[in-house]
Amino acid sequence: MAKRVPQDKGIPADKGVLSNKGISSKNGTNKSVGKRMYEYRYIYLLGIPGIIVLILFNYLPMKGLLMAFQNYNPHLGITGSEWVGLKHFSTLFHDAKFYLMLKNTLVISGLSLLTFPAPIILALLMNEVRNRTYQKFVQTAVYLPHFLSWTIIVSLTFFLLSTEQGLVNKIAVEMGNDPTSYLFSKVWIYPIIVIQSVWKGIGWGSIVYLAAISGIDQGLFEAAKIDGATKFQQIFKITIPCILPTVVVMLILKMGTIISVDFEQVFLMNNAMVKSKLEVFEIYIYNNSIATGSTQYSYSTAIGMFKSLVNTSLVILTNWITTRKGFEGVL
Repeated sequence: MAKRVPQDKGIPADKGVLSNKGISSKNGTNKSVGKRMYEYRYIYLLGIPGIIVLILFNYLPMKGLLMAFQNYNPHLGITGSEWVGLKHFSTLFHDAKFYLMLKNTLVISGLSLLTFPAPIILALLMNEVRNRTYQKFVQTAVYLPHFLSWTIIVSLTFFLLSTEQGLVNKIAVEMGNDPTSYLFSKVWIYPIIVIQSVWKGIGWGSIVYLAAISGIDQGLFEAAKIDGATKFQQIFKITIPCILPTVVVMLILKMGTIISVDFEQVFLMNNAMVKSKLEVFEIYIYNNSIATGSTQYSYSTAIGMFKSLVNTSLVILTNWITTRKGFEGVL
């Protein structure tokens, strides 16, 4: 006769280590907020200086946004200035230059957005360099432009592209071609600005992606090598998928600057021939306030608030789309 196998008696759900009650108690999810804050009180204490700085320099100055709804008078202050509601926003939207400024800003920012993969590609390339001396040399060379001011970068641009003294045009003339007015051409001005931005920021932007790549488990690459994967297969099947969450976060943050351009760069590259292509909000604010000695504080604040609202909306929208696609956003 076959021997009867004794049946398990089972463990009551409320007594088992895998029960909901057991898990909740073990992880402490049933604890109140006050108890959890007390348990991690030292971590919260470490964060107090940062919170104080954030409140003092990020949130308290936001009371100045009230100027966008007032005819602000420095002598009367925010509390004593006349309240005009949405008057300045209406003036902005009915300004003849509004749509031109919006178009130029979106074109410049859109072209910069197309170069978003550049730091990622650079990080992937530098990660494959095995000669440490050469790798450090390349990193130093590509990081250095970040620390140069826009004045120096624009000066280098004039040295290379000016019609009479530019190195590029001198080479063109020596080859029997006519010089080209790159800096005064409406066709060339946008590509020049984009190239300047990429050259200045590509090295610094790659640091985040290099850090993400360095955090990938090296065992994945070893297993891929054993399976006979090539370098390109390792990059496309391991490296890129592993850093994709970082790429998504950086893309969301990039969308927060889509309606903003670098004032110093655009201001220094501006001239009478390309003025219509570089008429952006930052230049408009400068020309209607500082350059003319005007005191249109409220109008300038309204323009800045409009830009902030658009940028914030784009961040929220992009974050919503990425979370719907299964990625972890920033909000």
